[in-house]
Amino acid sequence: MKLTDRAMRILHVEGEGLLVSDSFGRVHLLDDAFDVVRSSPRVRAGRPLYGLTVADGWVIGKDRMGAVLRWSLDTLDLVNRLDPVAMGDRAGLLEGEEPSPVSSRGIGVWDGRVFVTSGYHHQMLVLDLHTFDVLEIRPNICGGSPMEWACTEHPTRHAVSDKEGNLRFGSFTDLEFPDHVKLDDGNIHRVRYDGRHDRFWCTQDFGEGENADVANGVVVVSLDGEKQGEYLFARDDVEFVAFSPDFGKAYSGGFDGELHVFDNSTPELRVQRVVSGFSHQLSDITVSSSGDVFVLCQDGEITRLTEDGTFVRAMGFRRQAVWDIQPSREDPAVLYCATDSGVAVAQVRRTASGPTLHITEDHETGLGFTRRVAPVEGGWLAVTRDRHVLRARRGGEILWDRRLPEALLHTVAASPDGTRALVASNAGAVELDTATGEVLTTLGVDGLPVWAATYLPGGERVLATRNGVVAVFGDDPDKPRWRLDQGEYPKRMWAQDGHLYVVGDGGLKEIAVGEGVTRGWRELLSNTAENATVADGLVCVSSYGMQIAAYRYEDDEFVGFMEDLPDYPKALSIVRDGDGRPHLLVGCRTGLLSLYRMDRPAEEGTFTKLEDRWLPGRPARFTLTYDAPAAH
Repeated sequence: MKLTDRAMRILHVEGEGLLVSDSFGRVHLLDDAFDVVRSSPRVRAGRPLYGLTVADGWVIGKDRMGAVLRWSLDTLDLVNRLDPVAMGDRAGLLEGEEPSPVSSRGIGVWDGRVFVTSGYHHQMLVLDLHTFDVLEIRPNICGGSPMEWACTEHPTRHAVSDKEGNLRFGSFTDLEFPDHVKLDDGNIHRVRYDGRHDRFWCTQDFGEGENADVANGVVVVSLDGEKQGEYLFARDDVEFVAFSPDFGKAYSGGFDGELHVFDNSTPELRVQRVVSGFSHQLSDITVSSSGDVFVLCQDGEITRLTEDGTFVRAMGFRRQAVWDIQPSREDPAVLYCATDSGVAVAQVRRTASGPTLHITEDHETGLGFTRRVAPVEGGWLAVTRDRHVLRARRGGEILWDRRLPEALLHTVAASPDGTRALVASNAGAVELDTATGEVLTTLGVDGLPVWAATYLPGGERVLATRNGVVAVFGDDPDKPRWRLDQGEYPKRMWAQDGHLYVVGDGGLKEIAVGEGVTRGWRELLSNTAENATVADGLVCVSSYGMQIAAYRYEDDEFVGFMEDLPDYPKALSIVRDGDGRPHLLVGCRTGLLSLYRMDRPAEEGTFTKLEDRWLPGRPARFTLTYDAPAAH
């Protein structure tokens, strides 16, 4: 039997196999062929398991709301679950305070005790490993930021990281962590002890100082916290670092989708190989005692490699996600959906219960997951993870396909007249002729990665850089007409009703071109905003916290909230019923399309679920490539 739900974390356990946590709160043991050997039972309130560790015959996990669970490693029987609502010191909580979602991974195990941040992020649980009794509820070592990683690999010097770039040193023996260094402006997802060179390796999400939201990678520090070196290879989150059994090699990667294999035979930070072409962004890694390397991608695919990074086999996970939904130019009831396997076409139809979706086309491109779509006459433009821009007709016929190999592609937009396409990438922006795919011009902002691009109604081109600069270009591609440093990285951007909208790390921002940010929406969102809609006086914003919030446009009042969604909401679009009333269509990981009415009173939460539909999952088609590292 194969896994059917998306893997969230992987951990190779000596003598057992590959331990996997999934998006529905279960753990599974896989053999060398990636077949399921045994699984834990389903949990009624099953949520994605981000924290995962093994100690003394027990599997310990933590889900996104702060529930802590314990299974028997021998059987994967669930033995304990500590509910996050009750796991708090009420004296230290605000009146009515509830657990908040967070994707923190940190679980420390030391001397028969378990240390984990609770659902109340400024508090920490101390548990007895063998009874799972709560020994203490105490202030979090990391203050108000959840513990992101706990490293107990050194016999006396322990290190913990948080989601605000802080690294603290001390000992779980006495819970004193007096030494502190700041290494990043965001998450430090992994801290690992390097037994060959007696130092710690740490990942970066954002980078720090002048490199913040520009370049990031791995940082090495001494046992005293002195920064000894860094290797900045990434333009997106770095998710992990791990070592070969003899510490001769180190492995690191993340959302750029590349695995960097370091030669760790000497203290110098030197990459000897870069492995690319994975099915998706990289999210986790584990190394067996024999040196086998297992890499988990965000789509749930797991790939096994040799110690030097050579491909052995892939699991073949049947995955799907909906990344973007855009209405066609000819009919707003016809929707183009960017998916993990290509582009699907959905149509909104009327039924007795209200609008419903029918999937009329589902095209597989074989070009990596489709990150964004943009409607043009008779079909769509798309950008894919494998660095392709393509134009297709309804029915799936590809009119042209251009590969832009210089850097990862992020978004695509079509000009108001449909003749030009603007593509955002880590190497800047490229404008193409939509009839032929030929390059018309290139644009850039200070050599920075461009993460979003769009057109204004007059045809002006707008770029948004990773570090939050918004630049508007007229006829001159070398000099912007207007520039705004709004300070936070973008995920998407579009022009609507006389304003520019940017959604990302700062929530949703409304910008008046030539003036600045005029409004913003981010209340109660626990993580980066991923997408948003503005329609009929209602603003809807989705986040990486698996949330969707609604606000009234006229006065910004918070009027609706959905938090316990079945998976990450990626795509949002407004569709209408026969009377023109707006409905929210949400595209998620797992290929889920959910349709909501938005006519409930604000005190009842605004949203009413109408239906769910799932696109079929498909195994990824990918081929790994191997490159020498670029000059550093």
